[in-house]
Amino acid sequence: MSKGFRTFQASQNTWDTHLYFPTPASFLQEWESNIRSDQSFFRNTTPQQRAELLLCIAKFLESDKTAIQKIYCQESGLSAARFETEFTRLTQTISLFAAHIQKCTWEKHDKLQAENKTLVKKRTALGPVLVLGSSNFPLAYSTMGGDTVAALAAGCCVVVKAHPMHVGTSLAVARCIKSAIQELQLPRTIFSHVIDNTFHWATIFAQHPQIKAIGFTGSIKGGRALMDLAAQRPNPIPVFAEMGSLNPVVICSDIDIDQIETIAQQLARSLCTDAGQFCTKPGLLLVAQTHFDTFKKALLKALDDQVAVPMLHPDIFQKFEARKRKVFQIKGVTKHQSNQNAIGILGHWGLAQTELTLLTKEATLLEEVFGPFAVLCRFENERQLEMLFDQIDGQLTTSIFTKNTTSISPTLTHFVNEKVGRVILNSVPTGVSVVEAMHHGGAYPASSDARFTAVGPDSILRFTKEVTWQFHNLDKR
Repeated sequence: MSKGFRTFQASQNTWDTHLYFPTPASFLQEWESNIRSDQSFFRNTTPQQRAELLLCIAKFLESDKTAIQKIYCQESGLSAARFETEFTRLTQTISLFAAHIQKCTWEKHDKLQAENKTLVKKRTALGPVLVLGSSNFPLAYSTMGGDTVAALAAGCCVVVKAHPMHVGTSLAVARCIKSAIQELQLPRTIFSHVIDNTFHWATIFAQHPQIKAIGFTGSIKGGRALMDLAAQRPNPIPVFAEMGSLNPVVICSDIDIDQIETIAQQLARSLCTDAGQFCTKPGLLLVAQTHFDTFKKALLKALDDQVAVPMLHPDIFQKFEARKRKVFQIKGVTKHQSNQNAIGILGHWGLAQTELTLLTKEATLLEEVFGPFAVLCRFENERQLEMLFDQIDGQLTTSIFTKNTTSISPTLTHFVNEKVGRVILNSVPTGVSVVEAMHHGGAYPASSDARFTAVGPDSILRFTKEVTWQFHNLDKR
């Protein structure tokens, strides 16, 4: 483990002067001495008690909002407006879960008189959960993000491994959680927080027998590594990983020509907002031949109007630039890119134009580029897309622009049913609403298990299990 590390101030294009030190090895012994009893206690709390904890955490977050915003903007390079959006999403998510767990069904009963038995199926906490903070959402998918909220709501103790590039933000949020636990006089191991800039603590806890599930948002490489670690344990555990996605966009021929410019502007903003660092960024644009030239012209103009902003940290920037170069070097690809001056780690947009025959042959074109980048391709009819859709992996989203929203073509419908978690009709994929009807997942590698969502109240199901209690009346045997 390193002796100390720094975060990066993206907006200043410089490394921070503050030195963070990894959590000492002695932490593990303390955690191990308390986790079994603390998990037993927390599992047996009522939904009302857990709701009280969630709302108390939200109270402390609100009181420390100004301090959290300062370090958030310094470490991520994201704007104050983006902070407000993400902070509001976080607190609303907490409130939503607090309300949900008090009204949802935790038990189901069946009385079978002829068989002299009563069955009670109880939903209960799975056990301690390891959560790994994401790089692109320092609040909503990190320390008190969706995974932690869902796990605590279920009655699971949580260990958070902070993302090393916004560890200051993570520590500030962790203090709010610990303050709430202390105020309510709850066992402190209900929430634990570790930091380092290596894989040390993530590996330790992913393999620890007391950890019963893992929540992760990040790259396919990172998610796959955790899945492999979890599968190799003597007692394998589930990894709920939300990973990569191209989020294909299909613009059908029945769209009116006068709508094309508006669609192009919407997609340009979706592609470039916050340097395109979203899991739902549109990365593959499939446009009907009848609209292709008009759309391409409007899209390039709209992209030129987008202002480049810093990417989250140097590693993401360097990988983005390397992936762009790799795609642009493919023979047969037409390169379009920003003409703004390359300064620091600003994320400048790129667009790779290709033909369907090359797209179906060149696997590199179907790999996610994390940042403001997309592949553009034309098609004559939707049946032409069948071979392409067979080659595309699982997706978090697909967007379909069409006038006929009640009769989607069989080609698109089959693709959606096989591989897609959310279909957006006549809008862009960015902007995930935290509500009960939301599903944020998809076939691998969009997520590790397409049956579960990482967003919304149903995400609590990832961290629960069911136990049936069967009662018999001895007097009637």
